[in-house]
Amino acid sequence: MEVVKFVVGGMLPYVAVAVFLAAMTYRIYVWKKLPQPPMTLFPAPPTAGQNTVNTIKETAFFRSLFRGDRLLWSFAWVFHVVLALIFMGHLRVFTNVDAALTQAGVSESSIQLMSSGLGGAAGIVVLVTALLLLIRRFTIKRVRDITGYGDIFALLLIGAILVTGNMMRFGAEHFDLTAAREYFAALATFNGVSEAAVLDNNVFLIHMGLALLLVMYIPFSKILHFGGIFFTHQLIRKH
Repeated sequence: MEVVKFVVGGMLPYVAVAVFLAAMTYRIYVWKKLPQPPMTLFPAPPTAGQNTVNTIKETAFFRSLFRGDRLLWSFAWVFHVVLALIFMGHLRVFTNVDAALTQAGVSESSIQLMSSGLGGAAGIVVLVTALLLLIRRFTIKRVRDITGYGDIFALLLIGAILVTGNMMRFGAEHFDLTAAREYFAALATFNGVSEAAVLDNNVFLIHMGLALLLVMYIPFSKILHFGGIFFTHQLIRKH
């Protein structure tokens, strides 16, 4: 067990960040080097400012998907939005945002209610939508034909992360937020990581390991579409 704690809790975070940054740097370099041959569009392509606005709309609201498949759009939009909210909620683990909220007039009980109520609901909703997206890939022939192993792996990996996250939230074993903050502070300062009490929580170790695996997988997967769209927005027309 001590070996697992050392590898997953002590080494893998640094490896995952290094792999992610190196791979993303390379991907961005490749994107910027892609040839952009002149082409004639009809109607005329938008201005740079209009193109930026269109890209933001496409990124935030999935306009093209909405026009093409509204059922898929409903699943995908909810999945992405709630997942983004969950990611923002995790900032509470990495930072002392509670103090800022308290200074802004939010009571400690309200903070806990938002965390447990909204956070718990978000974990369940995004897990259900991920399951529906996975079922869709197996049950609709045209989708099944273009589905690769990487697509299935990404959804299963995200699903496993969500399951272990929900286990920490709803499970019998109490998750110590303060201990988690101390652990990430130790990671940031390269000091006392192996002694972090939160690493004794087996579910946290699994959750952490899966999340770090996802971080390393992102630059090599279709999940990276969230970044690629900003380098291809010149091809998005104004409607």
